[in-house]
Amino acid sequence: MNDLTTAINEKLGELERYHEFLQVQIENRKKYEDVLNGFVRPDFDLEKMFESNMQAFKEIYPDIYRVCLNYRLSRFELRMDGVNINLYDTKKDVYLYEKDAYQDSLVQFLSFQEKPFVLTNKFSFRDEINDGFIHSNYLNKLAVNLKRQNDKKLSNILPGILPSLMLLGVGSGYHIQLLLNEHVIKKLYIYEPYFDLFYLSLYLTNWNDIFTKLHENGTELHFSVGEFDDDSGITKEVEAFFQEFGRFYSGYSYLYKNYHDSYLDLIAKNLSQQFVGNVLGLGFYDDAILSIDNFSNNFDIPFLKGEKSEEFKDIPVYLVANGPSLDSDIKWLIEHQNNAVIISCGTALSALYKYGLKPDFHCEMERCQVTHDVLASFYDKEFFSGITLLALNTVLPSVFAMFENKVQGVKWGEASSKIFIQALGQQKMPALLVNCSPTVSNCALAFCEEIGFTDITLFGVDLGYKSEQHHSKNSVYYKDEKDSGLYQQKAKYKIKCNFNPDDFVETDEIFKYSHSVLERTLARSPHLKVKNCSDGAYIEGACPIHSDSLVSSKIKDKAKLVLHITDKIKSSEIYSDAAFSSLANDVPLFVDLCDLFIEQLSAQPISADAVLCTLDDQVRRLSSFSDTNISYFEELLRGTILHTHSMLVNSLYSHYDEKQALENFIDSALIVSEYLEAIKEDYIVRFG
Repeated sequence: MNDLTTAINEKLGELERYHEFLQVQIENRKKYEDVLNGFVRPDFDLEKMFESNMQAFKEIYPDIYRVCLNYRLSRFELRMDGVNINLYDTKKDVYLYEKDAYQDSLVQFLSFQEKPFVLTNKFSFRDEINDGFIHSNYLNKLAVNLKRQNDKKLSNILPGILPSLMLLGVGSGYHIQLLLNEHVIKKLYIYEPYFDLFYLSLYLTNWNDIFTKLHENGTELHFSVGEFDDDSGITKEVEAFFQEFGRFYSGYSYLYKNYHDSYLDLIAKNLSQQFVGNVLGLGFYDDAILSIDNFSNNFDIPFLKGEKSEEFKDIPVYLVANGPSLDSDIKWLIEHQNNAVIISCGTALSALYKYGLKPDFHCEMERCQVTHDVLASFYDKEFFSGITLLALNTVLPSVFAMFENKVQGVKWGEASSKIFIQALGQQKMPALLVNCSPTVSNCALAFCEEIGFTDITLFGVDLGYKSEQHHSKNSVYYKDEKDSGLYQQKAKYKIKCNFNPDDFVETDEIFKYSHSVLERTLARSPHLKVKNCSDGAYIEGACPIHSDSLVSSKIKDKAKLVLHITDKIKSSEIYSDAAFSSLANDVPLFVDLCDLFIEQLSAQPISADAVLCTLDDQVRRLSSFSDTNISYFEELLRGTILHTHSMLVNSLYSHYDEKQALENFIDSALIVSEYLEAIKEDYIVRFG
């Protein structure tokens, strides 16, 4: 298919979608004809409204005000036909609304009230839980309970109080007034890609009234205008929105798209696909306890020192993960293994072992027993000898024991790391690793950055799959080239390919989240010169290149260089584990915190608003510990609160009738209270 044919097909598709949009508007006008017959059009002087709105933005959003001062329309314009007012797209030669901005906005709002669009996380459950985690047991109970509640859900009409709303498209702005006249929104994200339309809304909508209602309702607002630089811009901004105002709100959020536009449609699609990432990556109570148990027994392992070494920045590094494309590049890697320092990631070591390629460093990050068991399944003392382990401080001591040479990196954001760092006093701090989860590829890149490596080439960092093969055929995920069943393909998403932007790799939630963290890391670290040889997902910030196009030369006395690097990156500081023995002193405070949360969740709520205020209060209380000597309480409970609160919000909106919804919430809150009781008892046994 040539470019002209593709362009014609895209144009036809766009026209078809536009006519479908108009048809829906026409049908809705017929549906709500009686309401339209009684509709009273807003009556005001457009110029005076503009001046009044400008004053409001001058006080609240001065940056937007300054842009508006001398703004000139470039694409959209205001058109009036008798009493009707509409917005005209001069580029596409179409009107934004079917007939009239005010009437059509009302019709659309009524339709949204009757059948709103909700983004929610799918909380799965299992028939049997045998991992021994308190979190798994109670989250499964919550999921079962939530499914039962949702199965009885008769309607999804818009409630009086919305936990969060992502409003895409300001358009005339009238729909925003209509929404706020009848509904309270706790967290509101407003996005308009075209400044023309926002500017015109200053003539058509009373923004003073909008801001007044938001203030009266205590709504937390993020306002955004302008097109994003790339397709992922909206998801990054919404992620930051929920990070600031409460990540658990992303467990159940309404989405309102105001008008038809190909760019806005793409924005809505990307946002829907990426939405699940907002509740990933924070762990849970058992996770935090494992990190404390493991780290407190790892103090005989040298720490990665806090100063990056300038001498390593130009040393080429091959970072090798276990994606399916590793099998295609392995021959090249074997031939060029002496041209770079090789770091293997997680299960990639099992594939390299079978291929006979010995890496110089190996990276691990998982704290569970399975990490040890996988390594033990192909353990060969001679092969492991000479490989330096780069692992997080939270990894099992038995994993460190399998390697003669090893270095631990302190993972930021862990309860165990917080306890350790707060007790350092005047001692020199070791390296703190950030953005080192959810996969070992993220962890290895974090190690590279802290060591001082900048010339990094990725192999097997596929973050998805193009076929049924999901990892290297020579790894532990396959036996005699048959799938061993260790990994269950749960592809829900697509990411564009590294070498062919018109093609896609399929991926799951974890790999997709890993992908976003890698891109975030590279965006924040422009000094990293990363090339990507993986025939998998395209990673923004990493230059796509086929392995046979790489230019490399043999490193003189590589073995000596690797020994030098291993010795140089170790901190000479001797650190103490004394801080962990003093945990008992804070047990009464932790018990009081759990008791407070249990008491709050056990109270009979009077409204959905009261429930959301309670959940907000608990998150704020956790955050308030950040600058205290018990700041690790936040890491102990943050992930647990995120997951349970996300499910509690779903439970709160599991019925259109508020009375029944509150009863459903009470049922779920009882399970969360039992969960917190179990945490409290476990904590007392461990540290009391």
